[in-house]
Amino acid sequence: MWAEGVWATPLLVAVGWVLVGLASAFVMIRRGHDAPIWVVLGLAAGPFAIALAGLAVYLEREELAEAAVIPGESLEGDVRVLVCIDGSEAADHAAVTVVLLLGARLQTVTLLTVLDYDVARDVSPDRLDRIAAGIQSAAVGQLADLAVHPFSTRATGGAAEQILRRAGSGAYDLFALGSHRQRRSRFLGSVAREIANKAPIPLLTVRAAPVESIESAERAARLGLTIEPES
Repeated sequence: MWAEGVWATPLLVAVGWVLVGLASAFVMIRRGHDAPIWVVLGLAAGPFAIALAGLAVYLEREELAEAAVIPGESLEGDVRVLVCIDGSEAADHAAVTVVLLLGARLQTVTLLTVLDYDVARDVSPDRLDRIAAGIQSAAVGQLADLAVHPFSTRATGGAAEQILRRAGSGAYDLFALGSHRQRRSRFLGSVAREIANKAPIPLLTVRAAPVESIESAERAARLGLTIEPES
């Protein structure tokens, strides 16, 4: 019994340390900070992660939240689309799918990439533009194969907050989101649910598809065939 009592207190302290640290990390990740960094900090710092989180919130640079839209090409349709691009195949496939589905009704496609505060801190706007462009490069290439040249923009902070802010700006009629569970995707789980629940404009969620499916869809589009959405 004595031995159990000796181990009980350190065990409870260790569990409390981990739980408090992870809770702080979860809050910061939801605010738009880098997940791996804050999980490690939470586990290592425990309750002291609360102080680190407070400092990080203080240092959040709101001026990085807005960025200019880099011009693309407008078409003759009437639907302006916002597509959230995070570097995952699901997001890239969403961009291709919405273009194929809209066809002649498409007016513009704007690619939005949301960066973590920790990525953006102390980085010049030009460098942030290059980071966002790199994340969007695969989607840009796939859309170029469909003769669509998208507009581009970026934001800094919480993914759901920034997406909803732009979706509600009045500049878009529809926005598209990749929904397949991939580790590289930021638009999953609670973030995707928050977007779906609060979306001020229609939302199209698209499941990821193998590369062969995307290539087949692009070939069909060039031949003028009708593309049916996945059931």
